[in-house]
Amino acid sequence: MDLLAILACLLAQHTYPPRPRQPLMAFYGRMGLSAAKRLNAGDRNSGIVAWMVLMAAVLVPVALVWALAAAIHPAVVWLLDVAVLYATLRFLATVANLSSIEKALRAGDVALASNRLAQWKGEPVECDDGGIVARLAAEHALREAHHGAFGPLFWFLVLPGPLGLVLHPLALRAAQGWEHLVEPAERDFGWFAGRAFHVIDWIPQRVTAFAFAVVGDFEDALYCWRSQSAHWARPEEGIVLASGAGALGVRLGEPIPAGEAFAVRPGLGVGEPAREDALASLEGLLWRSLVLWLIVFLLAAAIQYR
Repeated sequence: MDLLAILACLLAQHTYPPRPRQPLMAFYGRMGLSAAKRLNAGDRNSGIVAWMVLMAAVLVPVALVWALAAAIHPAVVWLLDVAVLYATLRFLATVANLSSIEKALRAGDVALASNRLAQWKGEPVECDDGGIVARLAAEHALREAHHGAFGPLFWFLVLPGPLGLVLHPLALRAAQGWEHLVEPAERDFGWFAGRAFHVIDWIPQRVTAFAFAVVGDFEDALYCWRSQSAHWARPEEGIVLASGAGALGVRLGEPIPAGEAFAVRPGLGVGEPAREDALASLEGLLWRSLVLWLIVFLLAAAIQYR
């Protein structure tokens, strides 16, 4: 049933693409902001309380709706799963954005590629170097593939009903929002949310990185994962990026312009720096990773109904 729900979701998203700003993700953001406004006392204890209240305020109603759907008919549960998958997964959007940037770079229109990347990331990208734009696009695609597809799919496989699909992105929004939206003197408030998401995403990150290795260059992916990820500014994110770069056989990271200076970033991956042709290879890597996930769900269904 879970596999059929994922396939139905992908078909629905292909036929009726979701809006760029997904309402469900916006709702998580508003809930996190509301909890921070009401419970933020600037210390870690208030952050712990706020995180637990946020999780309960969203997950408990989801669990009740799921239980009610199960009491009505399994088909209602399946429809609920499809609806939450449709509102959560960003895989097709990730591939579409990556493809549009690749086409712009192949046409030599670096300004258009930078603009599309900026719209995708939601932050300015001021760069006239096609190679840097390609690297930034590849990094964001790997990040989005994990946070917008493979991470939620892991918890969808582990937890009953749509609970996992809600848990992962909700915890991500809390960790990101409470890190950036509170005053610097109150950063302790977001400490627990960051640690909680680190725990929630610890296994999914490594599963995603391993999936990239399986469908790409296995040895280089594992080598880059082990030797390079710890040097990234966010080592947990570096696991996904380093493995993806190694699986593709290209270089990501490296210094990039930041205003009038350069932002120093470590190199990730092996081989030549990523350019527009690497983006096409990355699309293939992401699709193969998705197929691998579908096979895992198929095997899980076979074990369940054996």
